Amino acid sequence: MTAYGLVKAAFIIFTAGGLGFAALTRAVTGKITGLAKLVLAAVLAGIVVFVDSHLIEPNWIKVEKVVIKDPGLADVAGDLTIVQITDIHLNQGGLKFLHRQLIRKVNRLKPDILFFTGDVIDDLTEIKPAIELFRSFKVRLGIFAIPGDTDHIVLDSAGMVRELGPAGIRWLINETLRLDLPGGKSLWLTGVDDAFYFKDPFGNAVRGLPPGVPSIILAPSPDMFDRVAAAKIPLFLTGDTHGGQVGIDFLIRMSEYANRTPYMRGLFQKGNTRMYVNRGIGIKALPIRFLCRPEIAVIQLRK
Repeated sequence: MTAYGLVKAAFIIFTAGGLGFAALTRAVTGKITGLAKLVLAAVLAGIVVFVDSHLIEPNWIKVEKVVIKDPGLADVAGDLTIVQITDIHLNQGGLKFLHRQLIRKVNRLKPDILFFTGDVIDDLTEIKPAIELFRSFKVRLGIFAIPGDTDHIVLDSAGMVRELGPAGIRWLINETLRLDLPGGKSLWLTGVDDAFYFKDPFGNAVRGLPPGVPSIILAPSPDMFDRVAAAKIPLFLTGDTHGGQVGIDFLIRMSEYANRTPYMRGLFQKGNTRMYVNRGIGIKALPIRFLCRPEIAVIQLRK
């Protein structure tokens, strides 16, 4: 049995035992004693946490407003609505309530640019739902995306581009492009693929990036933060961590799977580079989220 299975079994035993203890106390003494009340309160708290972490939070998307102060980026793209989503992990039967909510919330934001930073499908049966999902987004200037490590378990990069082509996504596979904006200004976008599958994907991706230009880089995990900062790229958007799925740091540190990086969630800065680590939409490994809601990030560029 997995560690999660043991915890779940222990919760069931504790709940049943606590209720049984309270019932037995009532039968023997004719009342609920102080100790029995404490046990019932603990059982109730456990039930609340269980329902929240398994049913409520995994389906309760939060829109996070992320302010990035960079004069260069703000000058060319400060008026744009930029949205980032990541780690959707479609599985087990296509689009569900969570994904319909994601579509509604993204479209309500009226994004000019939508960035996706990896892990859309967990198996081949989810290609059609993934196409349906991305085609449902209403984005003015385009959807720009990179694959994630789980995507690569299902398809290689060429396969992702080929199979999800009908979704209207512009995949950035170790490349840089110049996005021309209204008013004659340009924003440079770079996409870095998973380093496990490519030799020096970062170096190949930034080869076409002129120094000092307003630019945003997408990569599938925070591992490249040092290299991005050394390259003086203003903004780095990533995901992969799911925020740990539990927003309690000491519990994350106890998990070898979750505790993979010091950059678990939120905004970080190194030099003039800001990195935002998105908590993602889906779940992986454990079917829970607690104090760590799924996230849509709205990037606000300010001077």
